[in-house]
Amino acid sequence: MPATSEGSDELSELRRENALLKARLAESQRLYDEICHRIRNELQAFSMLFAAQLKRYDHPEHCKFCLTRIYAGAALHVALDPTDCETCRLGEFISALAKSLHAAFDDRFENIVNVEDHIEIDPLRAKRVGLILVEAMTNAINHGLAGLDKGKIETRLRRFGNQIELVVENDGAPYKPDARPGQGLKIMRDLAEELSGTIELVPRSPGASLRLTFPITPAHGDKIKPAEAALGVP
Repeated sequence: MPATSEGSDELSELRRENALLKARLAESQRLYDEICHRIRNELQAFSMLFAAQLKRYDHPEHCKFCLTRIYAGAALHVALDPTDCETCRLGEFISALAKSLHAAFDDRFENIVNVEDHIEIDPLRAKRVGLILVEAMTNAINHGLAGLDKGKIETRLRRFGNQIELVVENDGAPYKPDARPGQGLKIMRDLAEELSGTIELVPRSPGASLRLTFPITPAHGDKIKPAEAALGVP
């Protein structure tokens, strides 16, 4: 049966609207890519400014802390660029992020990464795991390895049953269980809760160990907040 004039008009309108939506999406992607490029450049500029200021201070602890946070943010921004994939190879992602952080700190610590290759989860949950890794490594550098000429950070990722385990260990100063939890630990615990998981931080001899465990399958009713909200960014 030949198409009616009304049906042809509706089809034409749908095609026009589809083409318009595709054009708007392409423009939004272009603008987003431009913003990401500017952010990377600004993070690099801030890093250079803080590095220069660091040399002028007699007591540069606070400046050094800001510098490490900027380095970590730059590494995270590069590693967490959005992807169209429905799943993320978590082992490859964690390895790349750990190596980016290692390079950002001028290889000032030994970086050991042992991951299982076959673990896959959705990108949103992978981003939470990445945020936890960044916080754990940054805390290890700022606190565990602070003042040491050398140190080691080891990252391990494995699956057992329906659980995933991420462990980040350092061989610096031991974590004191009676110490007041810092903002970094609070952030990690909030992110772990979003993953329906748990965070455990225990002292070692020497150093400290952080252990994240969470189910590979999202729990029913999980609510994933934007990454910015998880980090307390307005």
